[in-house]
Amino acid sequence: MRERGSGTRIAVEQRFADAGLELKIGMELGNNESIKQGITGGLGIAVLSLHTLTSGDMNELTVLDVQGFPISWQWYVGHPRGKRLSIIARTFIDFMYEEGPLLLPENVLD
Repeated sequence: MRERGSGTRIAVEQRFADAGLELKIGMELGNNESIKQGITGGLGIAVLSLHTLTSGDMNELTVLDVQGFPISWQWYVGHPRGKRLSIIARTFIDFMYEEGPLLLPENVLD
C-alpha cells in the first residue's frame, strides 16, 4: 500500500470503508516502482493507478477484474493566478483537456 496521504491510498481506504470492508495492510511503500517490484517478487497484491503501469510491467504483472474497481479519481491542473502561461504549459493543459478522457480506465482496459 502507498504511504499515508497518497491519493491512491486515500481512494482505496474510502472504497473499502464505503463497502464496509476492513483494509489489512501488510506493507507500506512510498513509491509505485517499489510496489511493482514487491508484487513481482511475490509479496502480494496492490492497488496502483493504471497510468503507473508500462507495457514492460505487463509482462510481469496482471490487472485483476475486481468488483468496484477501477476507482475514479479527480485530477486538477493549477497555476498561479494572473501568471501568463508559457506555450509549453498552455499546450500541456490543452492536451489534458483533449486527450485526458481517452486515458480513463474504461477507455484503456478491454
